[in-house]
Amino acid sequence: MRSFILGVAGIAWSAVSGAAGTDGCTPLHVAADLHSAPIEAISGRSLDATASYRVGNITVVRQDVFNPDDPAEARAAFRLANRWHIVTREGVVRELLLFRSGDTVTAATIQETERALRSKSYLYDVRIVANRVCPARGDRSAGVAVIDLIVVTRDVWSLSPELSVTRTGGVDRVRAGVSEINLAGSGSELDLTVFENLDRQGVSASYTDANLGRSRVGIRLRYDDTDDGELLEAGIGRPFYALSVRRSWNTYVLRSSSLQGLYRGGGRTESFRRDYRLAQVSSGWSQGRRAGWVNRLVAGVTLEDWRHAPAPTQEAPVGPGSRRFVYPWMSFHRIEDEYAQVRNVDRVQTTEDVYLGRRYDLMLGYAPDGDGHLVASAEFRDGRVRGDDGLLRYGAHASGYWNTATGQPENAIARVWARYRHRQARRWALILDGEATVTDGLTADQQVLIGGSSGLRGYPNRYQAGTRAYRFTAEERFYTDLYPLRILRIALAGFVDVGRAWGWHDDTEMLANVGVGFRFESTRTNRKLVYHLDVAFPVVDGPGVSGVEVTLTSKRSL
Repeated sequence: MRSFILGVAGIAWSAVSGAAGTDGCTPLHVAADLHSAPIEAISGRSLDATASYRVGNITVVRQDVFNPDDPAEARAAFRLANRWHIVTREGVVRELLLFRSGDTVTAATIQETERALRSKSYLYDVRIVANRVCPARGDRSAGVAVIDLIVVTRDVWSLSPELSVTRTGGVDRVRAGVSEINLAGSGSELDLTVFENLDRQGVSASYTDANLGRSRVGIRLRYDDTDDGELLEAGIGRPFYALSVRRSWNTYVLRSSSLQGLYRGGGRTESFRRDYRLAQVSSGWSQGRRAGWVNRLVAGVTLEDWRHAPAPTQEAPVGPGSRRFVYPWMSFHRIEDEYAQVRNVDRVQTTEDVYLGRRYDLMLGYAPDGDGHLVASAEFRDGRVRGDDGLLRYGAHASGYWNTATGQPENAIARVWARYRHRQARRWALILDGEATVTDGLTADQQVLIGGSSGLRGYPNRYQAGTRAYRFTAEERFYTDLYPLRILRIALAGFVDVGRAWGWHDDTEMLANVGVGFRFESTRTNRKLVYHLDVAFPVVDGPGVSGVEVTLTSKRSL
């Protein structure tokens, strides 16, 4: 399968050099010509997937949000939008590269750099192409060629006055505010929002900079002031930002106070106040990528503190009153380096980097206070290509606490999931998506929910609750070629949702709905959002279930 992955991921590198003659040392592109070229069509000289190259010149071409030549009916508006948009600074792009002039790289390193840049919400797409491939002067015996690279990025519109209505399970959620995901072209994010969601309303302010001062240190700050409490979040750290990175560190704190509830039939049955504290410091080590795999070891200390109190209308709190754990822990991560560059999997007609490797994550800690608790989590995921048209991804996750005094688990949760896409034709695909959750030893303030925003689009939010659940979705998609004003990509979908949550009440039954919907992806705004408009019809009736549910949501994928 690796040869398939390398072949797919290397499309950007596979243009034949005959367009500019047979001499690979002749520049294939003039950088100035790439400012208005369709980024999806830009390709470079062929690179050997098994060879190493020395990086020569690196040229950065930053495309604006809109191409002012296309289309004619919106040309004036596009030029005005470009004038008011600050393009990502060249220095920001260069600092995100995983190589510098003079470094020795492989095609895999260049492809990983593309993925890292494309993961930024303020860049719509990225191409890093070999413009020249020349024998090294004075180093011919070593067989190391010198390559000149062109890095082409295309921005999205980053400043967004926001007024949105999201509807799931018959309930509207409103957001109004302003967000800037690329502040002055620096790559930092600033968000000011007034919101009303399923549980509360309030004001939120956040600031995020993944590369503080052009370093690899990231910072995140957030404050929410709500009608039932507040939330304060702060973190700073240097992550494993690439597979070859050897060290990481992180410090994170979270404090929240809010009114929580337990649910059944879409309504709240009990309420309680929860004060939650989390503090964590960690440091990680790795030997980098070796033989297609990366191993990482992380050690840290965590404080978790839950305190429950009665809601204003109740006399006693729900749940165990308080839980506090202070524990050192270690985690091990084993990651296979396998990706595919595809389209029409989780997005609409957009370049996607789909992970198809195996990944193993294991964490183990011990909190000695009180009864003494083992704290553990484990996760596995994998991806497989099935023939020319099938793509299977699946995984499992488990976490929880083990009370060493009672010999019983607490809040142990296990989840398995699988997602399969079968491409029936260029614009048609069948998606099969399923998951199942089981638990053991849930405390009274925890429950597994299904319905509305937690699955099953034809039912009210949190319609069924229990200690275990399953959900299965079959969705037929049609990826249209519609591209109005070269802003929105559009797909159509027909779907069936089936699921159930049970364990606390024996009167629940399997739920099912059918529906149709639209998928909208903007190619000129935040890369991480896909908008869903669905109309769902319940097949199984029940208390509080209407004849039709209209949902409008924004998600990170189709």
